[in-house]
Amino acid sequence: MKLAELLDEERVFLDLRSQNCGELMDELVHYFVDLGIIHNEMCDQAVQALKCREEEISTGVGCGVAIPHAYLEGLEQAQAIFGRSEKGIDFASCDHAPVHFVVLLLIPEAKRGQHLLTLADIGKRFSSCEVRKSLAGATSKESILEVLAN
Repeated sequence: MKLAELLDEERVFLDLRSQNCGELMDELVHYFVDLGIIHNEMCDQAVQALKCREEEISTGVGCGVAIPHAYLEGLEQAQAIFGRSEKGIDFASCDHAPVHFVVLLLIPEAKRGQHLLTLADIGKRFSSCEVRKSLAGATSKESILEVLAN
């Protein structure tokens, strides 16, 4: 599944407040709760799953991009949120650079492996310097979605 198929304006955040990886996980999972995508009871489970995954190896893939992802019991289908941080987030990325673009994925436990094509699509899009520059300069959620759809 392509990233653009998982996003809409409600799932795009132009100014993340988090300063580090742990804060980011909490912030984005709470957006999922606020949007009614996951139940409040699943919040702690989702944050813990994301943090455990992050302890294995950072999902900060370099060039200012992070793709935190985890499996979640009780989820019906894969869910995604895109966030942008102008200041940058300390993420222990492989290149030690701050993260400016985050795509957080929650994948149903029952559908392990379903996200691999989505991860490949994200990697392909964000490997382009032109795409990252366009996302950095985008002034609206609509323009973010347009960049990610092309």
